Amino acid sequence: MLVKNKYTIILIGIISLLIVFLTPYGFDIDLGPGPNRLLAILWEFWALEVFRWFTVLEYFPYYFLRFIVTYYMIKYIMGTVTRKKAIIMSVASDLIPLIILIPGVLILDPSGHNYLPIMIPIPILFLYNLSLVFIFSNEKLNIKELKPL
Repeated sequence: MLVKNKYTIILIGIISLLIVFLTPYGFDIDLGPGPNRLLAILWEFWALEVFRWFTVLEYFPYYFLRFIVTYYMIKYIMGTVTRKKAIIMSVASDLIPLIILIPGVLILDPSGHNYLPIMIPIPILFLYNLSLVFIFSNEKLNIKELKPL
């Protein structure tokens, strides 16, 4: 176990969930007549200065990996997941919007609008997870590297 204090793990879990729900995960660019938007799980902010709460299920494919990454980071801090797997999951959570972006830009409907939204990821959760990985690294804590599962 990397962290022996369970209260530290609970505190990091709460901070991680707050970051998942409250920080923006993407910037939605609308090529049509609509405004551009800054999106978080619980809110969105339009370029027309409109702030809207509770937009949870609208863009689920863009943020579902954020929950899995948070789970992997807690498991990393507990010492059951390797550092490499935690970093790979953090990178994958920000690559999903980029992978969805490619067909969203290329495939248009008959009226010339995009079928899928063009979403540029904002890597706030990735940077937070990366800082956790380096703060709780095995080398600094003098613990042997875990064997892969």
